Amino acid sequence: MRKIDKSRIRATEYASWLAALAHKDHPAYSSHHKYYKDVLVSLLYCQKGLCAYTEILMARADRYNPDNFDKKGRYINKNEEASGFSAQLDHFNSDLKNKKGWDWDNFFAVSDKINIRKSDKQVDDILKPDSPYYDPYKLLAYDEEEHIFYANPDIEDENLIKRIQSMIKVLGLNYGTIKDMRTEYLNEKTELLELGIEKEAYQFVTAFEMIKEKQTRKTGTQESKL
Repeated sequence: MRKIDKSRIRATEYASWLAALAHKDHPAYSSHHKYYKDVLVSLLYCQKGLCAYTEILMARADRYNPDNFDKKGRYINKNEEASGFSAQLDHFNSDLKNKKGWDWDNFFAVSDKINIRKSDKQVDDILKPDSPYYDPYKLLAYDEEEHIFYANPDIEDENLIKRIQSMIKVLGLNYGTIKDMRTEYLNEKTELLELGIEKEAYQFVTAFEMIKEKQTRKTGTQESKL
């Protein structure tokens, strides 16, 4: 789960509307709201088309690039097929949904299955992808044999380890179907790496980078023994 920069909001009309709501309760949240798709596609732009948590691909670049917004910063709706996404808006902290349901800082675009599974579970900001304190390489590690994320073994604080492990479960990082797809995708990538062939990953990027780092260290260790 990589760090996400949400500083560029393509949905500029929504951003102005949100700014005007400062210190006020937000209108009721609904997936039918006029700004729903604007926010969703703007987040897909920030997330490069990937689920914020699992990094499964949800949209190609041509579906979320700036050309999908008009001069007012509104998403240009197309036909149902072209504007359909497997992505949904997730309120990271569901406790904010009632009164601050349109808060950009609390939104992520996620896989529909993960959104349903996460629902209103309690969260911990320790694994909030856009937090200034979040660093996947300090907090997480990846087991390339089991294809699961776990708390970085360099962490000694048992309480911190428990918090991370809890959030890994809440965010569905090792959820069955996601894990199956990640395993198949990364096994192919790993086989190519072992042959000295590297192709850029278009999904499951953090796990792939962690595998590459391990292989680089392993190769360096073997060479130093020669």
